[in-house]
This record gives sequence, C-alpha cells and structure tokens, in this order.
Amino acid sequence: MGQSIAHSDPSERRALLRRFLGALLDALVSAGSSSQDPGTAAALDGFARLTRSIDPTSDWADGQVSIAHLPVCRFWDGALEAGTYSAAEPLSSALRALGPSLSWTQNPNYRRQPPSPTFLESYGYAVIAGPADGPPGLVVDARLAVGVLLLGPGSLYPLHEHPAVEIYFTLTSEGEWWKGAGPWRREAPATAIYHAPHVPHATRAGSTPLLAVYLWSGDLRTHAELTPR
Repeated sequence: MGQSIAHSDPSERRALLRRFLGALLDALVSAGSSSQDPGTAAALDGFARLTRSIDPTSDWADGQVSIAHLPVCRFWDGALEAGTYSAAEPLSSALRALGPSLSWTQNPNYRRQPPSPTFLESYGYAVIAGPADGPPGLVVDARLAVGVLLLGPGSLYPLHEHPAVEIYFTLTSEGEWWKGAGPWRREAPATAIYHAPHVPHATRAGSTPLLAVYLWSGDLRTHAELTPR
C-alpha cells in the first residue's frame, strides 16, 4: 500500500467512513432498483437499510485499530487504480481514502489449510464494520459485516460456502464469479453479486488484481469453509 499510517484524528476517520458508507449506500440502492432478480433485489434492500443505520461514531476499541498488512497488500494501489476509471469510481475513491486505516486479515480456516501453496500470498480481506468479537475494523455493528476482498492477479478463491447472506460489489474488471452449478461469469465493475446462505461460490482474478466490497448479514461469526467441487 502506498500509505501505511492510520488516520490518527478520529474526526477525520469518521468523516472518511461517512463518505464511504454514503457511496456504498448509493451503490446498493442503484443496484437494487435495477436488479431483475427478486432474491438479489430483496438482499440489496436489506443491506441498504442496515448500511443506512450504521453509527460511524461507534469506533472500534475507542478508535485504536491495530494496522496489519499482508503480502496481498502489494496489489492494493493497482486494484484501486483499476477501479477509478469505471462505474465503481465513487466507491473506489472513498475506499482509497480509508486505506491507511484498514487492518488486513485472513480466514483462519484457510490459514490452517490453504487451498493452494500460494493462496495466502495473494489473498486477504479488511473489515470496515462488523461485530465486536470479529476481526478488528473501523466501526462496530452487530448486525452487519462490511469489508473489502483483495486477490492478486491469476488467483483462484475456490468454492466455499457460509451461513451468512452475502453481497459482493465489484470494483475491478476481469474478475470471474461462480455460483451454485456455474458457469463462470465475468462481471463488470459496479456489479452486485448475491449469494444466499450455504450456496457454494468461487472467485478468480484475471491478469489484474480483483477488488470487491463484501457485505454479510445473518450469521456473522461462522467463517467460510471450502466446499468440495
């Protein structure tokens, strides 16, 4: 990442968080109004209501977030640059401003048993909002988890599933997404991708990094597990 020092001023961090949440809410509302799938539209509406109710002043541990970086962070700037020149620009721009305050982590199930020898070098996620007993983020919310997924070029995030309801909001191009029985689908930036509970899904990056905002509701404490294909 180009910057590695967290925003030390809580008021500045809250202002940047409000900007991000506003951009996310606009993206969810826009995607929901144009969705032709009832399940996706209902999920987007529910996530929009939850996002609207997030309290940006409920700082995690009084605003003291431990900044952790992972090898995948070397792709952060390139991924954001790719998202700048697309329909996802408002969200990418707001996310770039939050970047110095993000703490990166990995699913403990994958750390214990990586799906491939190089997977952990090109995979990570950062929490923006979530429950207090989860990985550290910027703001506490017991009903909703919001964060960002980053994959390095050519990386495969294989089939996995979880009990949470999930929406991915794509920020980069070239990424491909698999759901249920497939097939792979390439999704443009600013696309909302809905996963119902326990539906197997997978993601793979193309020649450039893959960056997407994720939202979870329901069971926020059970980590995803790999699913045999």
